[in-house]
Amino acid sequence: MINDQATMLRNELKTARFVTVASGKGGVGKSLVTMNVAVSLSKMNKKVLVIDMDVGFANLEVLGGLHLKHTLKDFFSGVDLGEIIEKTKYGFWLLSSGNDVNDIYAFQMGERERLFSEFQKLGSEMDYILIDMGAGYSELMDNIYTITDDFILVITPEPTSIMDGYTFLKILSIKELKSRMLLVVNMVNDLSEGRILIKKFGEVITKFTSLQFEKSYSILNDPRVRRSVRDQKPFVISHEKIQPTFGIIGISSAIAGRDYKNNAPKKMSFANKIKRFFRLER
Repeated sequence: MINDQATMLRNELKTARFVTVASGKGGVGKSLVTMNVAVSLSKMNKKVLVIDMDVGFANLEVLGGLHLKHTLKDFFSGVDLGEIIEKTKYGFWLLSSGNDVNDIYAFQMGERERLFSEFQKLGSEMDYILIDMGAGYSELMDNIYTITDDFILVITPEPTSIMDGYTFLKILSIKELKSRMLLVVNMVNDLSEGRILIKKFGEVITKFTSLQFEKSYSILNDPRVRRSVRDQKPFVISHEKIQPTFGIIGISSAIAGRDYKNNAPKKMSFANKIKRFFRLER
């Protein structure tokens, strides 16, 4: 009984932060940002778990030259969760959700409660849980939006990306998203283009939604980044002295920092976040 109470207390005190990386449309480099932020945080001696929720696409595996043996769906076939969550050669842990998130939520409540119990033990050892979302808004993911501490939106200077990003945030504003907001403008031609877009996009979001970006970052369209994608190696490792790497370090430092505003979202216990993640709230 005493041991059980001690475990519950540790879970309540756990400060693991959920970081959601999202985009209004595909092709903006969202998974690339997720991968390199995970590596960067790991290099800061942080324990990082990345959950690939971009179902149907193994982008994180391809980008890092990784080959996972299992997905979360295999848990319901009897595979131990410790075998499904694999530590990568880059220092972070990776969990693939499988082909369809609906399949996970379709399992019986008892099975999901068992998953909650095992995930709580493994997840509570992490400092950060990064969630690489599929492109665009999905009502199916509302439970994830509500538990995230930091919400990172990735856009590019392309008009369709800007419009889709705005539409996405407009919906989340109506849903009363309470996360700390970070903006990443990826693939800019020069930093002045990034600064202008950050200013204009931020002004529109502040004017027409209830949201506001606390920090914003530009990442240059660098051929060495494309080379790293081809070589299947994170550019924060293969090219440490380029601007995109410095941008990723800035994002990672903001996530790892403690300079949150006074209007930061009210803290939810780690256990309750996991319950909401797996839709265990009755």
